[in-house]
Formats: sequence, C-alpha cells, structure tokens
Amino acid sequence: MIKLFVASISTLSGSERRSDGGRPFLEDHLAYWLGGLVLCAIYTNSYFRNAAVPSPKARFPEGWWGWFDQSKYLQSAQALAHLDFHAAMHWYPFGYALLGAPFAWMGYHAYFLPDLICLLLTGGGFLAVAQALGARPLTGVLLFLLATVGTQDVRNTWVEPWNTTLACALIWWTFALACRLVLLPPETQLAKHRLAGFTLWGALLAFIPVVRPTDALIAGGVAAFSFLTALATRSLRLKELACAILGAAIVLSLCGALWLRIYGAHPSDYMVMSKGLGFRLDLLWWKTYLLLITPRPWFPDGSGLLQHIHWLYFSLVGMALLPFLGLRRAFLPLILLAGLSIFYALLFFSYVDLIPSGLWRYNNVHYFKWMFPACALLGWWALHQFFSRQWRLVLAVGAAIFILSGIRLLPVPASTAQTPIWMVTLHEPPPSWPDLYFSDLTLRDNRAIQHNIHDFRAMPDSQGERWITLAHPFNGVPTPYPASSKSVPEQFWGMHLTWRPDPCWLPPHPCNFKPPLP
Repeated sequence: MIKLFVASISTLSGSERRSDGGRPFLEDHLAYWLGGLVLCAIYTNSYFRNAAVPSPKARFPEGWWGWFDQSKYLQSAQALAHLDFHAAMHWYPFGYALLGAPFAWMGYHAYFLPDLICLLLTGGGFLAVAQALGARPLTGVLLFLLATVGTQDVRNTWVEPWNTTLACALIWWTFALACRLVLLPPETQLAKHRLAGFTLWGALLAFIPVVRPTDALIAGGVAAFSFLTALATRSLRLKELACAILGAAIVLSLCGALWLRIYGAHPSDYMVMSKGLGFRLDLLWWKTYLLLITPRPWFPDGSGLLQHIHWLYFSLVGMALLPFLGLRRAFLPLILLAGLSIFYALLFFSYVDLIPSGLWRYNNVHYFKWMFPACALLGWWALHQFFSRQWRLVLAVGAAIFILSGIRLLPVPASTAQTPIWMVTLHEPPPSWPDLYFSDLTLRDNRAIQHNIHDFRAMPDSQGERWITLAHPFNGVPTPYPASSKSVPEQFWGMHLTWRPDPCWLPPHPCNFKPPLP
C-alpha cells in the first residue's frame, strides 16, 4: 500500500532522477516512505484505541456499528457482497458500500483496510498538489499529517467509517489531475498518457456524487474551473475533453444501472428525507459565527472550528491574501482550493442539522475533513509569503483578520416585550440529552410556528433546558404548541455585539465564562 502511495505521488508530481547522483530523488522518496509508514502506524493505533471500535470484550461489542450511519454502511456493504439489491438494505448512496463489499468477510472490521487505503490515496493526491505548488516533500508530508491526524477529533473521523473518507480520496485525486492536466503552466503538466489521464479524471469526477451527492458541487466546481482555465489559456483540446466525458459516461452508466436495479426510476428514501431537512440561508452569518468562532455561551457545550483547531487562522490569512498575491497561473490550484473551501464551508454552515454540539459530539466535523489538507496548504502558503518581500502585506492582513475575530456575540437578559429574542432558558430539572435534543418540540411565537431541529434547537444544561433560535429570532414569547399546562421559570435573552482584543477562540476562551453558564 505504501509503495502505491509513493508511486502515485511520483507519477503525478513528475519526479525524476537528477543528474547529481539521484540524491534529491532519494531524499524525496525517503520523505514519502517515512510519511506513509507514520500514517499507517498512527491510523492503526488510533483505530484499535478508539473508544467505539467494535470488540467482543467492550461494554458495547458492536461499537460504532451500533450508530445509525455506520450500521447502514455495513448493512449495504454486506448486502452488495451477497448480491442483495433490495432497496431496504441500501439507505445511503451505494458508493461507499461498493468499497466495503469486497472486505465484508472481515466482519466488524470490514472498513479497516479500505479506509486506510483511502487515507493513503488522499495523501498521495495532496502531496502531488503540494509539490506542484512548490512545497518540499517533507513539508508536504508534515502538512498532511497535521491536517489529518494532528488533532484527535479529526483523526477519529478517519478511523471511524464515514463515506467522506472515500470522497476525500476521490476529491484530492481530481485536484491532483486537474493541476497536472490543465491548471499549471504547460512546462509542468503531464506530457505522456494525457488522454488516459483525462479519462481517469472524468471517471473520478463522476464517481464523487455517487459516494456523496452533495459533493457533486465540488466535482462540478473542479470541472468548471478547469474548463474555463483551458478556454482562457487556449489549451482546450477536443480529444481530451471527449476522453473526460467518456470516463464520466462510463461511471455514470454503470452506477445508473445499479441505481435502477436497487431503487428503480425514483429517488431513494434517503434522498426524500434529505430534501425535507436541507439547507437554509436564514441567519447564515449567525451559524457561521457559532460554527467557526465559538458557540459559547449560547450552547452549553461544543466549540467552533477555529476554537478547536487554532492553525486554521493561518488558512484564513492565506485565503485573504490570494486576491493580492495569488493572481498568477502557478497559483490557480490555490485559488480553486480556497474558492471551493469557502463555498463548501458556507454551504454546510447552512445545513439545518449541523450545530456546534453535534460538530464534535456526533463527529459531524467529518463533513470538512477534505478541507483541512486544503487549509493546511493555504496556511503554509501564507507563512511562506510572510518570509518574502511581501511580509508587510501579510502582517497587515493577518492583523485585520485577528482583529475581526475578536468580535463577540453575547447573550444579554431581555424583557418579554423586547424583540428579537435569541434564546430562552428554562429553570427545571434537566431532561435527558437524547429526549430533548431529538425531540419533536414545537414552539409558537407572535410570528410563526417553529420546530426543533429545523428552526431552533432545544438542549439540556445544568440549570434545565434552553431553546436557541437558528432560523430567525423569536418574536415575542415562544410557548409550546399545542399549549401545555407545564409552567417553569423562564429567562429571555437578546444579543449584544461587542469586541475585545482577546478573541474567544484562543485560550482561556473567555466566552466560556459568560452567562448563562452551562
């Protein structure tokens, strides 16, 4: 597996032996081999030390297969292994199940090897892109380790079965092929086997939405950006375009036939359910603050991405610098990575079911794990620019982002006549987490009827429970609907915008100590 990992990087990055005795070549490959070995060791150790790994000696022997998503993955993979095409056996799109089916004989560890292979392939694609952007092999290896296994919560999303693991491998290989086929200057593009490369590229782009339908936006973004680049640079070749279309057509035809065999000519139950849940742009700025900076003290637990992974700050600096320093063809891959990362993050920040508590408690951070290597590259590029003649601009942009991150949105007590109301806390014996978090609680205010999960979130805290608005503020006093005879003391909270020089995403995380306390 590691040999394939190293060979894929060498092929895509165009590594060749130098005339100085092959020393740079050997050093490059040594970095890749060591990186692959370290990655395998960390993955294996993290897999078997994970608290939810299936084990007959564990308190819950099923481990993560007792979780809803993972149970459906395993069910589908085992069904495909036995050629069972009943729709009831295939809840999620079957792309990830196709990966696990050949390993179904491994039982509860069916995804141990497939996920490791996907991690290595993701690394291969990433390192090819990193080298194309000028990063040394050792630097690329360290960046990838930081982005994938450098944080325990992110590392867990690689060892636990998630369909985003396969999606990451596909996405990063499409990035790598896009760089070497279209985006980079002609002298650094692949010169041999271009038609085969375009065919493979089209196939990978087409298979991405088979694994995760929402990631069709990434595949479409890569294809559109590359097509426009080819047009702008007058490098579009009809044979190459035809090969890409052929590769996509082959994959879509095969997967379409399997889809018809399983579901028939209509949407699956999962697609119908997802459409009902969906995405909302209401108060996107509010969800972005909660998920990116900090959810405290609004939410009794959880943390923002920046609060949990501090180095993402440098990624934001890199994104902000691109309009000033990255307008060259050599930096087109960075522009693509930054654009897709921003768009994808905002899309999932608007996802109804994604809130700060679930981001870490239910490992929903796995949605973003393809982005973290991209963010590591952008952060490295920002630091690289800092040690150049442009260091003043980098310092100014970094300071501006740091200052902006000091904005705080804090709850303040509000009277019942005051609108808008952003949160209600109830003082009572705390209900159990699942009973309230997943409840079908419905509230009615002066404007509309709001539903838990879709419009607001109800969750317990040490003092009782709280209702946090996510779609739009409560107008007037929200009350359960239909009316309930239950009566408990309530506290209403408005919102106060302020700024402090110590951002809440940095220790000691001052917003954690603001009222209401968890």
